[in-house]
Amino acid sequence: MKKFLISSIFISSIAFSSENYELKLYEKIFPILFKTDKLIVYADNSSKRIFRDSNIFTLTSNCEESTLIIGKDFEKICENKPIFTTSYRNFENLDNSFGVFYWRNGVPKIRFNLFNVKKFNLFLPQGLKKYAK
Repeated sequence: MKKFLISSIFISSIAFSSENYELKLYEKIFPILFKTDKLIVYADNSSKRIFRDSNIFTLTSNCEESTLIIGKDFEKICENKPIFTTSYRNFENLDNSFGVFYWRNGVPKIRFNLFNVKKFNLFLPQGLKKYAK
């Protein structure tokens, strides 16, 4: 019973910290990419919880109003909106995907599509160019 309790606490803390990690990453990268301090985000259901404690991001339920679309399971994707996905498959297959953040074997990975970064007039700093393809 004691092992189960310790395991549950450990797993919960990892899950919570990965969400916090993602938010910190997004809060650091997106204002630079979009050259603004406030962003309107249309997120899928699994990604919405990440942004609940953010002062930078405002969630919207209408992708037409958004500056940016984030997630992997979308009910609707608006044309001509930049997409930052959390699925590598979507990164490869969605025309407007400019980047991806995903976990592989417990290790966080980030990639950018240089063509789409330019297409949406985003600014990719020198330190992130090594993650571009």
